[in-house]
Amino acid sequence: MIGPLTRELVRSCRSGADELTAGRSRESLLALAERLAEPRIRIAVGGRMNAGKSTLVNALLRQRLAATGATETTTLVTWFRYGHQDRLRLHLRDGTTRLVPAAPGGGVPTSTTGWNLDPAELTHITVEASNSALDTNHTIIDTPGLDSMSNLDEASLAALAHADAVLYLMPHPGEKDAEAVEAVRAWSGSTHFTTASIVGVLSRIDTLSAGGEDPWPAAQRVARRYGEDLASSFSEVLPVSGLIAETALGGEFSESDTRAITTLRATDPFDLEDALSSADAFLEWSDSPIAALTRRRLVALLGMYGLRAAVDLVEQGNTSTRSLLAGLRRLSGIDALLERVRRDFVVDADRLRATAAMATIRDLPWTTSPSEARVLQRVRADVDQLCLHPAMRQVGLHGALSDVRSGLLQLDPADVEQLESLAGGHDLRSCLGLGPTAAEDEVGRTADAYIDRWRTLEMRPSRRLRRHARAARELCEQMLFAS
Repeated sequence: MIGPLTRELVRSCRSGADELTAGRSRESLLALAERLAEPRIRIAVGGRMNAGKSTLVNALLRQRLAATGATETTTLVTWFRYGHQDRLRLHLRDGTTRLVPAAPGGGVPTSTTGWNLDPAELTHITVEASNSALDTNHTIIDTPGLDSMSNLDEASLAALAHADAVLYLMPHPGEKDAEAVEAVRAWSGSTHFTTASIVGVLSRIDTLSAGGEDPWPAAQRVARRYGEDLASSFSEVLPVSGLIAETALGGEFSESDTRAITTLRATDPFDLEDALSSADAFLEWSDSPIAALTRRRLVALLGMYGLRAAVDLVEQGNTSTRSLLAGLRRLSGIDALLERVRRDFVVDADRLRATAAMATIRDLPWTTSPSEARVLQRVRADVDQLCLHPAMRQVGLHGALSDVRSGLLQLDPADVEQLESLAGGHDLRSCLGLGPTAAEDEVGRTADAYIDRWRTLEMRPSRRLRRHARAARELCEQMLFAS
């Protein structure tokens, strides 16, 4: 994931740091170079308290490593990095670190009792785990957040600032819906992130239905509405049932759980319908064919929506644990999010990491020392030059797409399709909406057509349209010239 953009920024930062004496500017450049030299993109999971962030982290990692629920450790920022040995690194406020064993199975325990310290002494935790997703894809940062989205704690904000991309969990609709939307707009507008680097997640979708109804129609409507309202902040909002995804992808669900659900399916359908009407009814079911501890376990693993879905899947013939978990995975909606993370974050890591780093460099404070000022000016000049790279020009087009989604920019559907391919492609052919085997003459004709179209749009009276059309045309010309 160290691509040409990040490689050039590492060179520039290290070169600048070598010419600076000890001080804040030198430390900032060295820290940035070290961050860019990491082999994996950093993805933060942020949002309101109790939005299901840690549950989603476990689904992304396909392993239950993050502590969930209201525990001592869920109030701490937690980094998940790849390591050959499962262990925790505790970062104390005095600048020291301490290594402690991971919880059984790896990950974070629910209590800090065995650490012999006050949780207030910690700034954050790093989980080092031999996890395949952490090895090949990304580093994950789990932030605790606070009850008000507009008042994230200092540690959470600092963690988000050190990320390259964000999955932002949205609250379910309610009386504070409008307040939540405005808080997200304010937060995203004050960060270095672009719309390309933030994906919204509507989690806990099971709360959007009542009486056993399918929550997905409501979840999709709410996600679309959030996507429209937050088009200037997020690239998209995706609905996910985090709890079902965590269970479907993790290793907690067992053969005995499958047998318990199969036993439920064989129960009188009227009794079962009454029992599955609510968690209280299920847990207090006196004539249940399965034990109380088993019922409590199933609710903890699946929730009531997931439990009803599991019973339906068994009825449809998914009687093996493997097929049952596959069905639950489909119902969770996690695959759409995993694909989005892979395609837009992992594959596009070089561009996202460079964008975040450039913003950090531009925000470095000016110094009163003439010699330091000259060094920082040269580093900023390197950033300005790198902005002309085709990949960075594509970042600007995400702003155009955001304007389209928010209604600030009016384009024909064909023009929007062109804009999407230009912003999301990874080479000339994909930017032009062509397949990888397209002939050279077809590539040339398509590029010429794109250039002519965007040149025509540059002559429209709208300043916003002219600016975005010029950026699209210049990208087409630059890529065609370089091919």
